[in-house]
Amino acid sequence: MAASMPVSGILIGSHIDNGDGTITYSYKVDNSAGAFDLSAWSLEFDFSTPDWNQIDSAGGGDVFVPDPNWIAGPGIPLTGLSAQDFLSLDPGADVLIGSSLDGFSFTSHFLPGVITYFEFSATGESVSRTTLGPVSSVPDAGGGVEVVAVAGLGLFAAFTRVRKLAA
Repeated sequence: MAASMPVSGILIGSHIDNGDGTITYSYKVDNSAGAFDLSAWSLEFDFSTPDWNQIDSAGGGDVFVPDPNWIAGPGIPLTGLSAQDFLSLDPGADVLIGSSLDGFSFTSHFLPGVITYFEFSATGESVSRTTLGPVSSVPDAGGGVEVVAVAGLGLFAAFTRVRKLAA
């Protein structure tokens, strides 16, 4: 008999480069094949301090939620260094089995990558998966070749300067 994995909603993350050094991250919770109603979800980050106000826009923050029945705020990370939480205030506003909900978003200077998220039901069920989200404010140097080339140029410049001073 094969073991079964719990079926959960899927958090679909996307991003738009705004052309000004910021990226807008948007999320849709697709619970069409879910096993439980989603009353909360959380994004986990590899940085300690987000560069956006984590409160929802109705509360004066930078995070947009689909309607007044959802709120956003800083979370307590389960695995990362920081978290962004989303919470339904009304069981009727939960992302019910067989439905989806979009309209969650925020803007950041952090670059996109793969992050962990958690989904929670009001009765204590939870699932974790990965999606797209902000991971770093520093671009990847390219896996090594570019780093070695830049370091080599730096050493060459330093060596040349020392030779000129010695002459």
